Amino acid sequence: MTERGRSTGPGPVPVVGPSDPRLDAIYQENLTDLLRKVLVIGLLLGLPTIVAVIVVTGPTDPLVGRVYPPLVVYLAVYAWVLMRRPTRAVAFSRLTLALIQAVWVVVMVYRLRSAPDAAAGWASLFPTTFMGLVIFVLVGYLVHDTRRALVNAATVIAVVTVCGAIALLSVDGGDAYLVDLLRYAVYLCIVALLLHVLARAKARLGLALAVAQQATAEAHEMRDMAYLDPLTGVANRRRLVEELTFQAQHVSPAHPVAVLYFDLDHFKQVNDEHGHAVGDQVLTTVAEVASRVVRQGDLVARVGGEEFVIVAPGTSHDRAVQVAERLREVLPEEVGLAVGTRITASFGVVALHPAEPAVAVLTRVDALMYHAKVGGRDRVTTSPV
Repeated sequence: MTERGRSTGPGPVPVVGPSDPRLDAIYQENLTDLLRKVLVIGLLLGLPTIVAVIVVTGPTDPLVGRVYPPLVVYLAVYAWVLMRRPTRAVAFSRLTLALIQAVWVVVMVYRLRSAPDAAAGWASLFPTTFMGLVIFVLVGYLVHDTRRALVNAATVIAVVTVCGAIALLSVDGGDAYLVDLLRYAVYLCIVALLLHVLARAKARLGLALAVAQQATAEAHEMRDMAYLDPLTGVANRRRLVEELTFQAQHVSPAHPVAVLYFDLDHFKQVNDEHGHAVGDQVLTTVAEVASRVVRQGDLVARVGGEEFVIVAPGTSHDRAVQVAERLREVLPEEVGLAVGTRITASFGVVALHPAEPAVAVLTRVDALMYHAKVGGRDRVTTSPV
């Protein structure tokens, strides 16, 4: 709730349980920012590295010369999507991960089978191929929820192990490296399990944050129900009384507090001629106009059917009268434009006394507003004391 009595809190948040599938939505909601901060940085650092590899080894390595240039173009497009199309970042990231993992496995098999011997083929996998597979397992936990990321890691490990073993067995002396391949698979398993533990911890943290957001939203909703007028959104009488009580404890000659009370003229006639729906529109528009006319920090409250009160801390009596006259002048025009029917209001303006009870000041200002009604309506009646 703002100083003027309008609510700015979030709406109700659905309950999220530990097994609620909407927990994945929490990941996706935060994923865009995470991708922009982590993956974009990684791409911006990785693209120059890939370009350097193309320049250095491309002329002598046909695989680098053929595969890496389109890969650079694709990754550049990927970086653009992450930065310029955040709503598509999740889907594009998952597609990119799947494609690059497939390419990496094909590259691994090609290097093993095209090398002059098993030792050269195995050596060609260090560090780019093997390090890339580790990175892909890690990225899987960024672009997938925990369960899917574990499936992705298991798939990568299984495919690398099977395809690598087949490729090694197809070359002379490759069987000597099967144990090393299995060791690498175990290494990937350990990395995946560690990442899975961290991701589960993150899931619990995400659930805790979701519950905290829900509790905050419910607190805002309960506060709004207690202090806001449900029709107009401005403060209700309860909130007004609390504000007057607070201001009465701090009012002084150096810190005057003005109270403006106004009642719409002939409002019953509006309801009778145009219906209560139009009447509600009039009340809502009046509240909006009053909130725009007063300063930030002033309180606008609806205390009755068509009765409103403004509490203006730090406002002198003369200034309060000017505010009341301004509001009296703009209300007919603003309501007429918004609703199509003209309405005027009668005002009373007083200065709050030190330690004055809320009921006492409301009684004083209501009496002045009544005098404005008796005096012909559409006017401001004031009392500096």
